[in-house]
Amino acid sequence: MSLNLNLLTILVALWGVLALSLIALVVYRGVIGRNEETELMVDQAEHRFANEQQQISDRIERLSGPIRYIGIAAGVLLLVIIAVWIYTGLQNS
Repeated sequence: MSLNLNLLTILVALWGVLALSLIALVVYRGVIGRNEETELMVDQAEHRFANEQQQISDRIERLSGPIRYIGIAAGVLLLVIIAVWIYTGLQNS
């Protein structure tokens, strides 16, 4: 039982790290995206603003992959935690 309890504790701690990382990335993406405009009308003198908006869009796009993969990993790990918890409960009964 202590091996399973230690395994469960390690898995829950790992899941907590993944969940906190996911939350931090989503909040960071929201902070970055707060200044993004969906449509930007600029003339040649304001072309700098268009470049800034493009850089913001690129940063948000780069964050989408890690957010997706960390979210999937956290979901799979949660299912593993549930399976270990059920297995441990069945072994003790």
